[in-house]
Amino acid sequence: MADSKSLFDRAEAAWRAGNMEDARTFAEQVLERDPVHAGALMILTNLCFSAGDIAGAAPYLQRLAALFPDDIMIRNNLGRALLASEHLGDAAQAFGKVLAAEPDNARALDGLGIVRHRQGAYDDAAGLHAGAIRVEPEFAAGWCNLGIALTDLARFDDAAATLDRALALDPDDARTRFNRAILHLSAGDWHAGWPLYESRLAFLGGEMPPGRRWQGELLSGERILLIPEQGFGDFIQFTRFAERVQERGGAPVLAVPKALKPLIAAQDWSIDHCEVDTPEDTPLWCPLMSLGPVLDLAPGDVSGGAYLRAPSGPATHAEGAILRVGLAWAGSPAHRRDRERSLRLADLAPLFDVPDVSFVNLQVGLRPADAEEMAGRPGLFAETPDLGDFAATADVIAGLDLVISADTAVLHLAGAMGCSVWGLLPLVADWRWGRDGMASPWYDSLRLYRQSSRGDWKQVAATVADDLRGLARR
Repeated sequence: MADSKSLFDRAEAAWRAGNMEDARTFAEQVLERDPVHAGALMILTNLCFSAGDIAGAAPYLQRLAALFPDDIMIRNNLGRALLASEHLGDAAQAFGKVLAAEPDNARALDGLGIVRHRQGAYDDAAGLHAGAIRVEPEFAAGWCNLGIALTDLARFDDAAATLDRALALDPDDARTRFNRAILHLSAGDWHAGWPLYESRLAFLGGEMPPGRRWQGELLSGERILLIPEQGFGDFIQFTRFAERVQERGGAPVLAVPKALKPLIAAQDWSIDHCEVDTPEDTPLWCPLMSLGPVLDLAPGDVSGGAYLRAPSGPATHAEGAILRVGLAWAGSPAHRRDRERSLRLADLAPLFDVPDVSFVNLQVGLRPADAEEMAGRPGLFAETPDLGDFAATADVIAGLDLVISADTAVLHLAGAMGCSVWGLLPLVADWRWGRDGMASPWYDSLRLYRQSSRGDWKQVAATVADDLRGLARR
């Protein structure tokens, strides 16, 4: 049986030769014999980093940090690995130990800034990122992270200037390009925003289909697979542009997520579709949201009229004094901005005191605090329908007088159906809702209610309750 030294020699030789699989195998065998072999731990750490598996390096870096407690690079890398695995408290501790030894360490300041940002402490995050670039003015990632923090503080002009500085230092960085795109798009400058917005594709992962990506050229009947991305709401929002592909001579084929398939199948469209898990093999393909730059869409090109219908057809609204209002207050917890966009059911309490309103529960998935709130209000919802897919949700929405929703797929669905819908937005809303105003070019039937200060749903709920009270009196 080979000893630790010979196994490590093999691991190191494989690493230097670029044979990563053998390097990992031999290094792991070294650790089976010597769990604190520094060289093997370093090789395994480097293998994780080179493969983009930053989180996977955390166990090895933790052992290295115990062996070399004063090594700044190991501590910084440990902080990055813990950050990648969303262990924010441990990451903060790792970066904090670096800063205790080196208060002007730019990488640790920036890393701790990312931790604070993910914890929602945007002011602290901005201060830490600003400190990082003061120490290292050419630190492009630090400028990018500062720009992101300033965006979330609604300091849009400062954020734009900061991200422009990051782009000057690293023009090809996907994160910087994406976040600069968001500022252009939210300001209504879609022409400048769309090309940069393509950088989002670097984060989506997965394999692209066979064939060639369509770039917007005129066609002669070629079939184009339109690939969904991001969330259900994004799919609903951008399906309207499939017909524009036909105007360029193409034959669009919508690849549809399972939850949306029955709804799309019920539409009277001259557009083919397939399931996203079994896509049609077409000569051309295009990500659905890339139709923005491909078609060079401007705000004036968007029609806010209805383009989806409920599978069961138009609903007959019963005459009476009671207003039927659907509520959806939270999106997916996995969304990167869930802390900002989702409400608690308790935040909507002012609405529940409005007379002559019957509430219908459109929320899919209950968080513990919301379940507790519902248990304390047993008569809150007159109906809690079974919403197995978006076709079922559309049928329910078609029979309502009004939908009130956070920035979720329910909002997009109601707007796409032309149903009256009130959207509840955080201070810094998603780019598609712009930065101010109650109207949106995307949906004519949508009215937007925005926070005036970060996290203040109380003011939003009070305004919505007043307007709901006025509507119920009509």
